[in-house]
Amino acid sequence: MSLETLEEKVAMVWFLAARAMSVADGNPETARQAAGGLYAQAILGISEEDCLRVKSGDLLDEMTLLDCLAMLRQLPREYGERIMTGVMMIAYANRSMHPLEVRWASTLASSLEFSEDHFQRMCVNARVMSSMLDAQSQDESSDGSTDRDPEVTA
Repeated sequence: MSLETLEEKVAMVWFLAARAMSVADGNPETARQAAGGLYAQAILGISEEDCLRVKSGDLLDEMTLLDCLAMLRQLPREYGERIMTGVMMIAYANRSMHPLEVRWASTLASSLEFSEDHFQRMCVNARVMSSMLDAQSQDESSDGSTDRDPEVTA
């Protein structure tokens, strides 16, 4: 399978970047990975067909993180920003960031040539969206926990 359309390229980069962030804390939860597919369709505008085509091919399994970074640099900037926001939402989903998550986020930001201010704004936006989703899921559950503010653990 070769990546012919922009949508297929965006989907490939998204799934590589999201997969890396999903497992960076050493706890590869299925829910975090499933959220990645929903984000790809809702925010990145990738069709379900493109998602399935990219996921079902052997190419996804053959790609490395270096391939991901190289492809990310070639995407239009707005897609890079959306991918970065989604990756950060995955990192914030468990309300803390582990060192490998911080490193992966920093590596992606460097690849996108984000300034420190741009990166910080992206993190704040992702944190706000993640907190809103977390608040909604907590409203639907019986768990009364309100600690939604992620913290970096070293």
